[in-house]
Formats: sequence, structure tokens, C-alpha cells
Amino acid sequence: MVPFKLPLINIFDSLRQRHGLPLGVDEYLVVLRSLEAGIGIGSRQELEQLCCMLWAKSEEENRLIRRLFQQMWQSEPGELENKDKRSLDDDTTESSQPLSIDEAETPEELFSDEPLSELETQPSITPEPVQAVQAVRSSRRDRELRRPRYSLLTEYFPVTRRQMKQSLRYLRRPVREGVPIELDVEATVTKMSREDILLEPVLIPPRSNRTDLVLMIDQEGSMVPFHELSRQLRETAERGGRLRQTRVFYFHDYGDEYLYRHPALLDAQPITEVLTEIGERAVVMIISDGGAARGNFDQERVESTKVWIEQLQQSVRYCAWLNPMPNECWQDTTAGEIARLLPMFEMSRQGMNAAISVLRGRYRKVLLKI
Repeated sequence: MVPFKLPLINIFDSLRQRHGLPLGVDEYLVVLRSLEAGIGIGSRQELEQLCCMLWAKSEEENRLIRRLFQQMWQSEPGELENKDKRSLDDDTTESSQPLSIDEAETPEELFSDEPLSELETQPSITPEPVQAVQAVRSSRRDRELRRPRYSLLTEYFPVTRRQMKQSLRYLRRPVREGVPIELDVEATVTKMSREDILLEPVLIPPRSNRTDLVLMIDQEGSMVPFHELSRQLRETAERGGRLRQTRVFYFHDYGDEYLYRHPALLDAQPITEVLTEIGERAVVMIISDGGAARGNFDQERVESTKVWIEQLQQSVRYCAWLNPMPNECWQDTTAGEIARLLPMFEMSRQGMNAAISVLRGRYRKVLLKI
């Protein structure tokens, strides 16, 4: 069986550029992930219904999507090979060049009557999610300079998930607790030498990490581009950090009277209550650009942040700040002044390791070059 590839990117591009539907990459990826999960692959009707449900916001848009699918199923031989010159929509004369199409396949194979589930799939050289990103960006034709091509990334280059996990696993305070199940070799040998016989070994409780980590994450404003990075750090700490407990709170610019349990700054909790609840043995990691992303200086933010940090330092043992902006961008900004109040590091592998050292109480303070 010749590999099958649905040209959904062409319909997606037509809906956005020719018909002005407010669709983005996320809407396209939802369809792909649904297909990967086995939804909408039973028949052509199921596929059309899936796209209408996820892309259409009105009955008119629903009919438009179904019409484009019908045109795709009924394409004449040779039509797919000339997509650079012809449009999927008969109502417009504007030509459009699709980003990718598997032209090695014949129309008869592309539009076979066999059910979709019986056909094999084969990724193209350029994955369709990447094509969707390119389609969204290529619609801005008024730009004089040609935009570079973009691809979807699952990692944040300065520090990957794996590196986050490796750094967080150094954040530990081992304490023996629970049922004694581990052999204490030294105590057992001492007991044998004293009693001249081994009746039973000496057992001790296993070691467990008693570290409580509190993440305080800046949201909205200039932190919007770094929301994905913050989410990766939070998920890594919760799932792979091997910590006793991880609590996450959110704020905007600085912690005022309240912190929030939801990233949309909902479910407020008084900061005094939070500090009492987490206890003095917890360590706090703050994630914020401190105003460095916009490159400005805000004295009021500095003063308010200073009050907040002093409140934290009176309640917890160790506190460190991770900044997603590189440290060369802190100079003459609010972040540069905040960095004088507590240890601040850029969000990189080296920066994370240094922040963990602070939270372990093993960091030597040095003068920051800012």
C-alpha cells in the first residue's frame, strides 16, 4: 500500500488566508493529536466532523469546511500536482502556494475509497505541525523582509527538562524515617562482636528526602514569553525532583499581600498565611525576569520587592531567584537592583546549579558583575 498523507494543511491554509478564520497553530495541532489518538480516522465523514467541531465557530464556517473537504475528495487527476497554481476554493481567483504536499502519490491513491484506519501513514520531510507554523507566519505578506522558517521545539535551549531534573535532585535533605528495613552493617558487626553470635541483624529506617520546595512564579506582563519555561520547571519539580513536597504559587511583578495558586492569578491566599503554612524548613525559588525583559528601571517595584524579600527571608531558611533573561541584560534595570537583595541567577544549567547550591546552604556569595 502506498503511504497515505492527508493534505489537511491545504484546507487549514485556505480557511485562514482566503476566508479569514481566526485559526492558529494550536487549533491545527489539536486535530493532529486527535488523529494520533484514533479519533476521526474511521471514515471521511468522521474526519470532516472532527475538523468542523474544532475549527468552526458558526454554521456558516461549518458548511465552508465541509465544502472544502468535498472539493478535496472530488479532485480530478493532476489537480493535486498543480496546487501551486490552483486554489482549493472555487469562489476565489487568488492563487496560493501550499507549503507541503506529497506529490509522489497519485490522486487515485490519495482519494482511495478505503477507510482511513486501513491506510498507513508516513511522515513527510517537513512535519505537518511545522507546516502549520509556517502557514501562520507566511500570511503576513506585508512584511518587506522574508521571515525565517520556524519549527516547533519541545525543549528550552538554555536548560532542558533533563538538566532541570538533574539539578533538582541535588536539592535534598535526607532523613531516616519509617519502618526499619535497611541493614545497619556497622551496628550489626558491633553486636556480633559483643554477643559472639548473630541472632538478628540491626535494621534502620531508609533515608528519604525531607526537602520542601516552594516555587513562586511571576505571571503575565513581560513574563508571557517564558510561561512555557516556568511550566516545564514546575512539572519537573513535581514529577521528577524527588522532593518531599513541591508547592507552587503565582504573582505578578512581586508578591504583595496575596499569592495565587492558579497561573491565571486566581485562588488568592494571603502571603502571611502561605509563609506560616510552608514552614521555616522550606526553601523558596522565585522565577521572574524582574523587569529585565523590558529593559527599564522601576524604583517602586524595587522597594516593593525589597519588602517582599525581607518577609521571605524572615520566614524561610534559603531563597534564590532564577531569571529567564541573561545576566548581561540586567544592567541598569530593576532586575539589576533586585540582584543586590538576594542571589539571582540566569535560567541556564549553570544558573540552576548555583541556585540549588543556595537552597542547600552551600553557596558562597560573590559580587555580581551587573
